[in-house]
Formats: sequence, C-alpha cells, structure tokens
Amino acid sequence: MAPKRKGSSTRSTLSPFPWRWDVFLSFRGADTRFNFTDHLYKELMRMDIRTFRDDDGLERGGEIQPSLLKAIEDSMNSVVVFSQNYAHSKWCLDELDKIMRSRKEKRQMVLPVFYHVDPSDVRKQTGSFGEAFARYGEVTEERVLRWREALTEAANLSGWHVQDGYETAAIQKIVQEICHLISVRKPLDLDDKLIGMVPCLKDIASLISNDSDDVRMIGIHGIGGIGKTTLAKIVYNQNFYKFERACFLSCKRDLLQLQNELLKALTGSYFPSARNIYEGINVIKNVLCFRRVLVILDDLDDQAQLESLAGSSTWFGSGSRIIVTTRDKRLLHVWDVFRLYEVKELNFEEALRLFSLYAFRMDGPKKGFIKLSRCIVDYCKGLPLALKVLGSLLYGRTKPEWENELAKMRKLPSEKIHSVLVTSFHGLDPTQRRILLDIACFFKGEDINFVTEILEACNFRAVIGMQVLNDRSLISTSNNKLLMHDLMQQMGWDIVREEYPDEPGKWSRLWDPEDIYHVLTTNTGTQAIEGIFLDMFASKEIHLTTDAFKKMKKLRLLRFYHNLKNISNTVHLPQDFKFPSHELRYLHWDGWTLESLPSNFHGEKLVELSLKHSSIKRLWKEHKCLGKLKVINLSNSQHLVECPNLSGAPHVERLILDGCTSLLEVHPSVAKLINLTILNMKNCNMLHHFPSITVLEKLKVLNLSGCSKLDKFPEIQGYMEYLSELNLEGTAIVELPSSVVFLPQLVSLDMKNCKNLQILPSNICSLKSLETLVFSGCSGLEMFPEIMEVMESLQKLLLDGTSIQELPPSIVHLKGLQLLSLRKCKNLRSLPNSICSLRSLETLIVSGCSNLNKLPEDLGSLQYLMILQADGTAITQPPFSLVHLRNLKELSFRGCKGSTSNSWISSFVFRLLRRENSYGTGLQLPHLSGLYSLKYLNLSGCNLTDGSIKDNLGRLRFLEELDLSRNNLGTVPEGVHRLSNLRVLSVNQCKSLQEISKLPPSIKSLDAGDCISLEFLSIPSPQSPQYLSSSSCLHPVSFKLSNCFALAQDNVATILEKLHQNFFPEIEYSIVLPGSTIPEWFQHPSIGSSVTIELPPNWHNKDFLGFALCSVFSLEEDEIIQGPGQICCKFKFREGPYLSSSISWTHSGDRVVETDHIWLVYQPGAKLMISKTSSLNKFKKITAYFSLSGASHVMKNCGIHLIYAQDKKVNHQTRYTSAKRSSYRSGYFRLEETQPTKRLRGGENYEEGSHA
Repeated sequence: MAPKRKGSSTRSTLSPFPWRWDVFLSFRGADTRFNFTDHLYKELMRMDIRTFRDDDGLERGGEIQPSLLKAIEDSMNSVVVFSQNYAHSKWCLDELDKIMRSRKEKRQMVLPVFYHVDPSDVRKQTGSFGEAFARYGEVTEERVLRWREALTEAANLSGWHVQDGYETAAIQKIVQEICHLISVRKPLDLDDKLIGMVPCLKDIASLISNDSDDVRMIGIHGIGGIGKTTLAKIVYNQNFYKFERACFLSCKRDLLQLQNELLKALTGSYFPSARNIYEGINVIKNVLCFRRVLVILDDLDDQAQLESLAGSSTWFGSGSRIIVTTRDKRLLHVWDVFRLYEVKELNFEEALRLFSLYAFRMDGPKKGFIKLSRCIVDYCKGLPLALKVLGSLLYGRTKPEWENELAKMRKLPSEKIHSVLVTSFHGLDPTQRRILLDIACFFKGEDINFVTEILEACNFRAVIGMQVLNDRSLISTSNNKLLMHDLMQQMGWDIVREEYPDEPGKWSRLWDPEDIYHVLTTNTGTQAIEGIFLDMFASKEIHLTTDAFKKMKKLRLLRFYHNLKNISNTVHLPQDFKFPSHELRYLHWDGWTLESLPSNFHGEKLVELSLKHSSIKRLWKEHKCLGKLKVINLSNSQHLVECPNLSGAPHVERLILDGCTSLLEVHPSVAKLINLTILNMKNCNMLHHFPSITVLEKLKVLNLSGCSKLDKFPEIQGYMEYLSELNLEGTAIVELPSSVVFLPQLVSLDMKNCKNLQILPSNICSLKSLETLVFSGCSGLEMFPEIMEVMESLQKLLLDGTSIQELPPSIVHLKGLQLLSLRKCKNLRSLPNSICSLRSLETLIVSGCSNLNKLPEDLGSLQYLMILQADGTAITQPPFSLVHLRNLKELSFRGCKGSTSNSWISSFVFRLLRRENSYGTGLQLPHLSGLYSLKYLNLSGCNLTDGSIKDNLGRLRFLEELDLSRNNLGTVPEGVHRLSNLRVLSVNQCKSLQEISKLPPSIKSLDAGDCISLEFLSIPSPQSPQYLSSSSCLHPVSFKLSNCFALAQDNVATILEKLHQNFFPEIEYSIVLPGSTIPEWFQHPSIGSSVTIELPPNWHNKDFLGFALCSVFSLEEDEIIQGPGQICCKFKFREGPYLSSSISWTHSGDRVVETDHIWLVYQPGAKLMISKTSSLNKFKKITAYFSLSGASHVMKNCGIHLIYAQDKKVNHQTRYTSAKRSSYRSGYFRLEETQPTKRLRGGENYEEGSHA
C-alpha cells in the first residue's frame, strides 16, 4: 500500500480567500454622501453585495485610519467616485493611493466613476483637481507625486462618466458590472469537513510555483474516492484570484461543450462558440496564448479530452497553470511536461476525525463508540469516500445498530473497499435502492430534471428519494447534473450482477454493449429486465428477431442511442417487430429503422418518446391514448410526411420535429395542445401552412426557422402570455401580422434571411419585453417602421443585408440598445443624428454600406461605444467628435479609400489635421489621441500616405493591434514606437514602404509581406531593458517578410546572424524572408523536408537553451497560394512525444511567393517545458519534419541546431552566401542594441526615449 498522508489538523488554512468585502466605496463625503453614493450603496446592498462605506467620514489629523486601509486590502473591487472636490481631501487622495497599490499587489479591480467631472481633469490634474493641488505646497513632494500617479492611473481605467441623464441608469450599469466581476472571481463551494489537506496543498503549491513565468501543467492522480476533486477545488480557491482568468471544468460532458465552457470562462460571456471540436482547438490555441490563466480539468478520463482542451503548454500565456485530475495516470504520460502528484490515503488519525465529523458531527468519537469507530475506520483504509458514506449512514443510530452494521461489513472481502458502500445501499428502502441502481446504470451525468421526470413516471417518489441519496453522500449534483462517485457506480453494477454473474438475461438492468448484444442475439432476455441503455457506436451489428423482447414484460426504460450524426445504424428491426411491455415510460431509439411504431405498441405509461434520425413515415396509423406523454422528439426523421394525431396526448409539453424535411402539414390536434411549451419545427422545408397557435396559451418557444415554403404566419387571436422566443429565420413570410402585438412577453424575434419580407407592422414598438430583434438578410425590407413608443428592453437590433435606405429618427426611443448592426446595407446613405442619443450603445457596425458617406457629427456623444466598424463604406472624413469616444476599444475603416476629388478637403484638413497644401485622396482622419481605451485599429486599404496619421497616434497607450496594410506609406507613422502595448503590426502590401525604423518593445508580430520597396528594418532586441520590461516579453515573436526583395541577401544574412547572437533564451522567434540557403552556423543541414540528428551525450544539461529550426521552401512554378498558407514543423524524439512550431500568414488569391524563402524559428526549451527534465537524456535521436500547407510546394532544405548558453558568447564570423538577383537593391537591417545612444541610417544620433 502507498505511504499514508502526513498528519494535519488545521482546516482554517485551507481558505486563504483574501476578500472580506466585495466592494470598497471611495468618495468625497461632502459631495456625494447623501445623493449619488448613497443611492449606489443602497443598490449594492439590495443585490447582497458586501460593500464597505466609511459611515462617519471624519478626517482625523489628515491621516487615513488604519481600519480604512485594512478595508481596502480586504476588498475584491474598489469603486472610486471622482467628484468636484475629491482632490481637496488629503484623506481621499491617500485612500486612492492605497487602492491603486492594492490593484497592483492584490490584483483588485478598480472601477472609476467620474461624477460631474471631466476624466481629463482627473488624469491631468487640471480644473478643480488642479486647484486642489495648488494648495498642497506644505505636503511632501513624494506624497504629492504618489497622489498624481494614482489619479492618472485611475483615470485611464475604463469606467463611467456620469454627467447628464438619469443617475439610476448609471448606477444600474455599475452594479451590473460589479455583479459580473464577482461572479467570475468567486470561490467554489466546499464541504466544511476537510481533513488532511494541508500537506497535500504544500506539495502542490511547490509544483505550481506561482512566481515562475513558465507554463506549468500539473497532474493530480489517484484512485476513485481519494479526494482529488476536493483537493483541486481548494487549490482553485487558493489561487484563482492571482490570475487574469480562471476556470474549474468538470470533464464529464460533451467535448465541444467543454471547449466552449472553457472559452466562455476564460474570455468572457460574449465570445462566440466554436462550432466543432477542431475549430475549438484552434480558438483555444489562438485566444489563450496571450492570457495568464488557471485551468483545472477535473475527472479527465480520455486522451481526446486532454488533446482538445489543453493539448500543449504553448496554448496558454506565460505564467499559466493547467491542473488535471484523473484516475488514469497513463493519460498524464501523453505529455512529458506534466508534474505529477499522487493523492494518498488518509492516515488513521485523520481518517478517524473525518469519520467522526460525519458520524457524530464532532472531531472525535462519542464515549462508548470509540472502539466501534476505530474498527470501521480501520476497515475503510483511509479512503475518504467510504468514511463519508459510512459516517452518514451511522449518524444518529444506536450502539446495537452500529454493531449490526459492523458485523455485516466484516463478511465482505476487505480488499475491495467499494464493497463497504453496499452497506449504505442496504440502508435504503426498496424504492430508493431502485433509484440508486437506475442512476448507477443509466443516469449518471444526466440533467436532474429529466431524470426526476422519468423516475416519477415509474412511481419512485423521485424527488424525496434523490434527496435521501444526496444526504447520505451516495449522489451529488453540480450544474443541475446528477453525479455519482465511480466506486458507488461500480457498486451499483455489482449489485445488479451479483445474483446471476454470468447470465445477463436475468439482470434487472443492461448497460454494457457486449452484454446487450449477447441477450438480444440469443433471445435470453427475461421478465427481470427493467431497462436497457445501448450505446450503438460501441456496439456490434445486431439483427433483432421478433422474439428479442418477447419475455421482457417489465421493460420500462429503453434507450438505443448514438452521440454522432449520420453514423450507420447498428441495430436492425424485422418488419413484424413487437413490443410486449405495457410498462414503458421512456423510449429513445436513434435511427429507428421501421416506417411506424408496431401496431401493438403500448404507450399508456410513456412519458418521453424520442426517435431521432429515424425512418418513420407515420408514427402510428390509428388513434393512440397516451395520457402521460410529455415529450415527443422526431428530429431529423427525414421520411416523416405526416405529423402524428396527438388528440390522445393532451399533456405533451415539448414537440420537436426539426429536420423533418418531408413533413407537409401540421396535424390540427397540435394546435389544441394547451400544455405545449416548446414547439420546434426548424428546417421542415416542405411545410406550406401552419395552424393558429392562439390556443397554445402556455407556449414559450416557437421555432419555424428554415421552413422555406412557409409564406404566412398565422394571426394571433388573443394574448399569449408566455411566448418569449419566436424564430422565423429563412421562411418565405412576406408580412408579419400586426397581431404580433398580442405577444407581450416576447423577448426574441428572429427573422434572419426572410428574403420575401417587405413590411414590418407599425405597432412592433408595443413589444416592450423585446431584447433581440433580427432582420439580417431580409433583402426585400426597404423601410424600418417609426418607433412611436419607448422600448427600454431592446438590446440588439440586426438589420444586416437589408435594403433599408435610412433609419427613422425615432430610433432614439430604443433607450437600452447595445448593438446596432447594419452590415452590407448597400442602399443606406445616412444615419439619423438622433442615433447619437443612444447612450447605451456599445457596438455600431456599418461595414459594407457602400453608399454611406458620412457618420453623424455628434457621434462622440456615444460614451459607452466600444466597437465601431465602418469597413468598405464611402466615408471620407470621420467626424471630429470621434475623438470623444473614450471607451472605444475597436475601430475599423478598412477599405475606406477616401475621396476622388479635392473640393471638400481644405476646411476639414485645416481644422483637424492642420496640414497645408494637402491634396491626398485617402481617408482623412481627425486626431485619435482621445481614444484612450482603443485596443484595435484597422486602417488598411485607406489610401493613406505619410502624414495622414498625426504623431499623436503614440498616445493610444492601450493599442494592441494596428493594421496599416495596402496603403501608400513610405515609412511607419512616427508615433508607433511609443505604443507601449502594441503587439501586432500589419503593413503588408505597402508597396512604397521603404523603412521601418522604430518599433515598440512590446511588438510580437510584424507582417511586412510584399513590401517590395522595404530597405531598412530595425526591431527591438530581445536583450534590451525596454523589451524585457514589456508586459508580454515572453510571448512568441514572428516576422513575416515574404517578397521583401529590397532587403539584399547579405543583409538577410545579417538578420539571421543577429537573431542567432541576440536571442533571449525564453522567447520563441520565427521569421519568413527571401533566401535560398541554410545558415552556415546550422551544424545539421539536410536536403528535403526532414532531418534526423544524433544527440550528443548529456545533451540536455543546464546550459541547454532550445532548438533552432530552419527550412528553405518555394512554390511549384506558376503556383498561386489560394487562401491561408501555413508553414509547420513537427519534431520528435525517437520513442518520445511530438513537439511542434508553426507560423501562418494569409495570402489573397493573386499573391505569390516569387522565389525561394527561408523560415527560421527558435524554440526555447523553457517554452517546451523540458528544460528541467533530466530524463530527456535517454533520447539519442531527434527528427524534424517540415511542411507547407495551402499550395503545391517544394521543401528544398532544412536543418536543426541545438542552442547552448555558450553560443551567446561566441562571436560568430560565419557568413551566409546566396545567389543574388540583379534587381535587388541594397537594404539594411538592424537589431536595436542596448546602448542608450543609437545610430540611424544617414549618421543621425538620437537619445533613448527622444521623439523625432
């Protein structure tokens, strides 16, 4: 047996959750105590948000009270209300200084509110804030400097500007944001009976090592019931607040669902879902590689889960921690990067304490029960699950009952710990036992409401029964799913098998495909069988006979299922198939092969009928009395021509017929199902007519999307109080009836791609509950109706691809609108000025509106606007007020080529750009310096020239991505080098671009492909202090210089040599550029697309830094890359894992790689998580495989080179030789050095940090 855990008795140390308060309120009492702050405080308290407010607010001697400092430290978030006289209080300023320090040290969130003050005054200490500082002459310079820095930093954060309008609206938004922040930064619920965890946590903490910036993957393994999940939850609670985002994911779900839950938790609720597993993998890799995250994958049992959720440490940003719990240690050996931790059994003292907490609700045994307790604990052998279950079973029982239970346990084999759990099974009444066995065999991981409904139909008193099972720790629930420990499930299986271990036909339940195959093919089933659940994907081919179910008179649960679409059916039925059982409650048979149910089908007790992907034409031919039926699912039964007569099934609540592509009409009885809540007829594309739905008074969801021949929606005769979702996407409806006003609770109306729709009812504004309104793709819709009433609930309005020419001014009545999308409305010529009054608007999309030539002048009034997309419009001059969009994060004018004449330029240019004699035809931009929150700016294809963008671009301190591709620039705009957070710069196809002289240290990706005039390139050295101090210095760096032929070949050699000599050991570098020969410093070149080298003895030592990889490639003659192309390298140790590096770049259809190109990549050992693994010296050979996707190609040469620390000290004199084209011009490349003075082309000097 494995060694026991060392003792520990401290439970309080398990929860170092650092926050006593959810919110700390900082405010100037004299300004806002009795108005705004008081209202905000009361709303926070109403939402049960623990809020600290200094209620006496007295400044004693000008020094902030220690209790306030402690309250700030103990708060998760701080809300700072900047008011007119805030800076007049030294107390407030000291408070703010402490808050901003806590933001850095404790990762607290700070949310500024600018209450009737200009954020600029706070940022720059002008106005009333400047007046306050003028009075602080007696205050020490150091203290004043701290105040100023705190004000500037706080004012640069995203917050709220409360100036005009209703304060309650602002308060509501603030409280909503705080609720969201709290929800994603809260600890997991834990049992308070935690014993023996402290030593484990210390060991795991040493593996996690949060101070390290590498990506660490930790595997926690052990037998079922040992406490892996509990341990992982504690680790999560102790660490989640130290990361940008964190996620605890139980892996007992569909893989695609797991991927989307992971993405949602780590990127935000608005992130679009992946559509398939392969897309999910790509999204995880591309989105999370820049984020420092904590991910815990709990109860992982499949290699595919690991490969799809955390396939490599390179998927996550530096400093991330990926923790996996599993019973199968072998899964953790798939990747050598895992640091492993095995959870051991509790020692005897710990086990006795844990048992006592459940059996006596105290730390130790009661007097008189000590000996009995020690006997039971000894029997459990330190397994926490067994201790919990037996303790719960014996709680409150007498001593004779204890002795009796102990006597029963002693008859069981001691080596099988799971048999201890049989004792708890025998403590249940007969109905509770049946519930437990059903869950163990059929329903583990299922939705609790679904299971309850089925078991209630079996007369099992399911609600009470499952509560008993939960109280006795036999089952649990999470996210409304039924959970059962693996040992408990195994116990259930053993109970079913134990009387007739070798005769599955006599078991009460069948779940194993092999057992089911045997019973059905040998006709050995008996009346003992109550349920069969067959995974057809795992089953052999079965040809059933008429007699297969003949003796199963008590069959109540039957499910033949597969989780994949379009797989061949493995179970075949004879035409004379019969159902003998009158007891069926649940029938689920995917791919049913007959055209109808058997004539002797008995469904009087049936609750759910599911025949998805079936061959059904008519469900039944005669009237059926199905008084208990609640769910019918015939989805994707493509041969169904007739909707069943449901007059005998009045209690149906859900009718799902989506994908029944041959269905011609809906039976009149459907319109009389007064209990129907969901009716889904999606993609019934032969359906011409739909009956009145007025009688369906409980209907909540009606989905007719894809019914492409349905041209009329029925009139609604009376109020339908419950209908909240109406989907008519892709129908042939011409007009929506005005009676739609009788749907007062309608939340979502989707008419996307209703191309025949021409008119909307004028009273649509009466639908006060509407939140989402979609008319995208309704190409026949030419007018949007006047909105005569205020619609406060509408948040999303999508009109993409309609023929609308203008929006009514009354759009101002959409007070709560957050998203307005008018993409590809090619008839749209203008937007009403009233749109600028939509104070809640966050996203405005007008991309592809090719006739839209201007935006409203007062656009800057949209203070909450975060995304503005105007790609491909006719806009020539964005409004001056654009500069006031302080919360704007994304701005795109891609393809806005500007004016073809100069008549309008002079006044605008003079006023905004202050440029004389400027007659360029490109997009004319105002100053962008006020866009403090901007992260993404796309000005590609805008005919920009040098000077089109003023140097105030450098003030966009949060800008991360800048796209200037396909412009007429001769050099990169001056301000770019001051963009301290810029990660991605694209200047591809800038044919006139001659030099890229200065880039910020934060740059991670430069795409200068097809810059045919580029002669001069200077990039930050990864050794420079500025580079190493940048927030993302350890992220991969890539340079794409394809077809940059003006960089002469001897200077290409300089690039490669500089990268060799000046790399930083922790940073992955990759570069593509013209060239035809592997550099000479590669010791292992090879012809072709792969290279294998023998590794020297002790190659993996403390000086090993990583691998350099290189390949020379070219396209086949006359070949053009269509779409995206990707270079990829996989390298593999013999008998070891695959490791990979890749760089991708996108080509339009007519772009070509015109000659040989080199791809060089440096892969650091730290990035591969192998630099501290001495066992790698067992590998003697390594092979690298190179490939280029997206075109017919030739991989001519390749090489691999091991990099050691001493390589950086050698002054390499090797030179790179290559044939030169006569048309190459002399170019220059420089990797910026670390000296404070640098040499520019032409002999100019400049000082570090100076501005040109």
